[in-house]
Amino acid sequence: MSDLEYDPTDLLFQQAFTAADPVAALLQLLNDDPVHRSPRDVIYAYVDKVDENPYQAQALTSILLKLRQESPPNVPRFSQGMTILIHDELVGLFYNHSREPEITTYGPKNGHLLNALICGLSLQHDLAKGGDELYMLFEALNAPHDGSEESEVLVVGACIQLLMGGHALLPILLYKEPGGYRATPEEIAAKLRNQRCCVKDPRAIKVLDLAISHAESGMKAENSVEDVWSLLFPQSD
Repeated sequence: MSDLEYDPTDLLFQQAFTAADPVAALLQLLNDDPVHRSPRDVIYAYVDKVDENPYQAQALTSILLKLRQESPPNVPRFSQGMTILIHDELVGLFYNHSREPEITTYGPKNGHLLNALICGLSLQHDLAKGGDELYMLFEALNAPHDGSEESEVLVVGACIQLLMGGHALLPILLYKEPGGYRATPEEIAAKLRNQRCCVKDPRAIKVLDLAISHAESGMKAENSVEDVWSLLFPQSD
């Protein structure tokens, strides 16, 4: 997902995520070369691994959470930097995603939906939280009713984000300040209902209904849904 050119270091970090002890493997890579390697390499590898197998997204995120707690001795302020790096990477993902064919084709390989999954995970696990993540949500709530797959992708992406991490967005959504993205859970539920005509896939419709119910009930953390991806795209398909 990064715009950076391929670097052999990327492969090392990706392989570390599948090691017997991934946290130890990642720490070793960071400690071996703290000048040229950084937590940003971890984030790029994490995003690539989620893209490769989104069904393992929760497990991959748990590795990231454990790693953040370790703070490698040769990498100063790693714990504080991780949240900033993830947030910055997400900003790039959501503000720089382009209107290329992948966003207009609904399915499990859609880059926009994968971005939504990563955003939802980051919000759910408090790895990233801020007004920047609201861009995709409000883009979806205002998607045109033109019968396009692009509108369907945008709406389903918002459902993923809300079901996994909507509770983390509440303080920002409710913050009373002129301008920006502001809405109550009830308003979001109403807007999602209005976007029902954009969604055609039967499983996506069920997920949309879940997202509407989640918003209607206040988007409480205890009602978050972890397996949204499997609900949309069962592995048996």
